[in-house]
Amino acid sequence: MRFKLIENDPEFPNDGETCWYWDLARITPHLAGDGLQDYVAVQCYCNRDPNNYIRTTEKMALLYTDQAEYYAVCQSCARKYHHLQWSGSTFNRDWRERSHEYLKYHEKEKGWCEFCDPIFGNGGWRS
Repeated sequence: MRFKLIENDPEFPNDGETCWYWDLARITPHLAGDGLQDYVAVQCYCNRDPNNYIRTTEKMALLYTDQAEYYAVCQSCARKYHHLQWSGSTFNRDWRERSHEYLKYHEKEKGWCEFCDPIFGNGGWRS
């Protein structure tokens, strides 16, 4: 199991709607040595088990709202939403380099589509 439920920790409360899990695949290097708190904490809806996320096995793509907002998505979502890109106008220096670094990090460390994953996805953009 990749995610371990955080229980009885006031820093990561279960409010009845959301709860927190340790992501055992993502270590926080600056905290290493403290046990479970060495890992990244993720918030999830209580009725969803993050261990049911779907790791994308294909090469992912970037979808841009503008230069400062972009999403790492599977190829299916990239095809479905490519025509809705660039709805914003925010300027961001080095946006190409930063966005591609983000994509590489997301593929390696997270691995889920930010649109269609049943646990961490946001449902995509509505046309």
